[in-house]
Order: sequence, then C-alpha cells, then structure tokens
Amino acid sequence: MDNSARFVTKIQRILSCSHGCLPFNYLGVSIFVDAPKCQFLQPLADKVKLKLASWKGKSLSMMGRIQLVNTVITGFLAYIFNMYNISLFNQVEQWCQNFILTGDIMKKGIVTVNWDTICSPLENGGLKIINLRHENNACLLKLIWNFAYRNKPWPFLMKAKVLKSKYEFRMVYRSPSLWPGIKQFYSTILYYTFWSVGTCTFINLWNDNYYLFSKYCTVI
Repeated sequence: MDNSARFVTKIQRILSCSHGCLPFNYLGVSIFVDAPKCQFLQPLADKVKLKLASWKGKSLSMMGRIQLVNTVITGFLAYIFNMYNISLFNQVEQWCQNFILTGDIMKKGIVTVNWDTICSPLENGGLKIINLRHENNACLLKLIWNFAYRNKPWPFLMKAKVLKSKYEFRMVYRSPSLWPGIKQFYSTILYYTFWSVGTCTFINLWNDNYYLFSKYCTVI
C-alpha cells in the first residue's frame, strides 16, 4: 500500500466514512470537478419536467399553476441555485412558461408581452412569477460575496487555487466546480462593493472602492 492509500485509509478511520468518487449527489445537487456539464445537471432538469407533467395543469387556474411553479419547482432548484450557474435554464424555463400559460409543458401559449415583464410584481403589471435566471444570479452574487469577503476556510482554499491576487485570475488546469459561477460575477461584486474605512486591515487603498468618513463630511 502506497502513502496516498495509507492516508486515505487513515482519514476513513478517523471520520468513520467510506471512500467515494466523483460525481455524487448531495442534497439533490451533483458534486463534481470542473465546470458544470449538462450530463450532471440533466437529471435535475428531467425531475422538474416529470413533476410539471404529472400535474393536471389544465384543471388549475393560472394563479394556481403560478403558485406550484413558484414553490415546488423553485424548491427543487434551491440548492443548485446557490452553487452553479445553470446552463439548462432555457429548457426548464420554457417548460415552466408553457405550464403556466397552457397547463401543458409541451404546448406553447401565445405571449404578447416580454417574459421578464410577466415575471415582474403585480403592481408593475406582471404575475409575480419567480424568474429562474434572476434567482440563480442573486444566489450566485451572495456566494461570490462570501468568497470575496468572508473569513471562512473554503474561500481561503479556493482563492489560493484560482487567484494570483485579488484582481487577477490564475490559470488552473482543473478548477473547482464552483469557480465558473463565481468568476462570472466576481468583478461585479468588486466594482459595486464599497468599504467604510476603519482600521484599513482589509482595504487596498489604491484599487478598492471605499468611503472615507470624517466628522463633518463624506468623501467618495
């Protein structure tokens, strides 16, 4: 037995767990290496399709169909929203749109307004449908905030692997599966984040956006 096998065996004994392999599912989310791939995410999309097809949509009112999509379908995707930038949204969103408008996921309804407008709040003329792409982007922004500014072990580990500096990416042969989603909006978080100058422990005065507060005025 080589050293790596001995190390794995030791970890198994300490943690009382078995030695698995990637990919695997955790809380309904596929865990794998590299960028999200359709082959890993398709089973979840198929689960959404089966659930939509199992409902008797034509016997429900439109608001009833909207409530099912907003609660059950969004619940299916809640965990994966917080981890990956989903590449199957066009397909899943089309099924949800068809179900809401016609009660049949395979039958398109006649739409005279933009889908984003339909998803807007009631007071803005919409139907208050949860926009899956916007929901995913919001969850990813929260993940990126934690990656950029939280003092947790996983951001330190990932930063050491994928960042040369706070503003420069490292060329990585096999990046963590979270990285593509983080990379997409990382510069957005840095650009729109402002620091309130205190001890200057975490602030790069030359590159970061910051507010400087004095007793009588605020300088940006």
